[in-house]
Amino acid sequence: MKNIEIRWAAQLIMEHRDISWRYRVNLSTPIINISSGKKTVGLWSDQHKTLSISSHLIKNEIWDIVLEVLKHEMAHQYVSEYYNNADRHGKYFKKACKKLGVHPVFVAGSKDYNKNLEAFKGELPAGAQKMLKKVEKLMALGQSSSEAEAKSALRKANYLLNKYNLQQINIENNNPDIKYLTICHKKKRIESIQRAVLSILRNYYYVNCLTSHTYHAQDDTVYKSVVLVGRKEALKVAEYIYHFLLDTGQTLWQNFKKKKRAQRGEKISFDMGFIAGVEHNHKTVFEDSGLQINKNSILPVKTIKALMEKNQRENQTEISRLFPKLKTIRYGRHQASSGAFKEGFRNGKKTHINKSMTHQGRGAIGLLIK
Repeated sequence: MKNIEIRWAAQLIMEHRDISWRYRVNLSTPIINISSGKKTVGLWSDQHKTLSISSHLIKNEIWDIVLEVLKHEMAHQYVSEYYNNADRHGKYFKKACKKLGVHPVFVAGSKDYNKNLEAFKGELPAGAQKMLKKVEKLMALGQSSSEAEAKSALRKANYLLNKYNLQQINIENNNPDIKYLTICHKKKRIESIQRAVLSILRNYYYVNCLTSHTYHAQDDTVYKSVVLVGRKEALKVAEYIYHFLLDTGQTLWQNFKKKKRAQRGEKISFDMGFIAGVEHNHKTVFEDSGLQINKNSILPVKTIKALMEKNQRENQTEISRLFPKLKTIRYGRHQASSGAFKEGFRNGKKTHINKSMTHQGRGAIGLLIK
């Protein structure tokens, strides 16, 4: 056990240096101590220049939360080194938290940790839960043998998702409740189809997306990861869509590969065709008509697009907190270059989101808890 704790400490030193670089702060490298306590998840000691993180925290929470606790303790270190320990959790500490991008609910002290953790993970608002239950029932109808009935159900599900999200975006709120969700497949690279799926999520499901990396404490390994940013209910839907499209695309590729004896090099063309077909469906539904928000008004497509752009700007604020040096986000490109692409496109056009959301992805680690 001590060996893994030594490796955890080494990773936390790397994270400390990365956070200091990312947020442009010059903090001395502390001694990292892996503590055994459960109540105190993190502690900065100015006297010993030691930053402690609980092994219980590392073993029981995802790495994103470990990093938020680390940044909280780094804020104490910042107050120690720049403000001569001016306060414990006062105005200088809050300035330090903002400087280091500490999530707002982790600014409070450790005595409120459990309460803050629940707030960070969060439950869906009652209105969102009601909406998603309706969407689940409609998605189940999307499995109907009648193509007309399936399409009608899926259009209604899409309508409800858009209506709810646009209502939330249209509310004047200086502090929208934007969260982030990390999805890790325990792989060392991001595949082109994953980037292409992110473009679908960004354009139609009210989330912003990027690729990053995350440390898995039990494996002592850094993996590539996908990060979704948006409101809690949007994250839940986007996570489901992400896994549904990846799983469906993989199944269709295997069928095509077996039937046509396709080579491995054709997979990217097939995948890009598949996503282009899926996007064709979404674009058709999106531009089909305006959206009625209440009994007396129907929003034209132009207004809907403006509200979606507003949503992306709200999400971008959270991205800037998480990744202040990020300049560009790359998504998958779709190029019609082969028969594999055309076959993928044909399959994509025939693909509709038609499974219950309770069967969402197995590879996700995130901050959205039911």
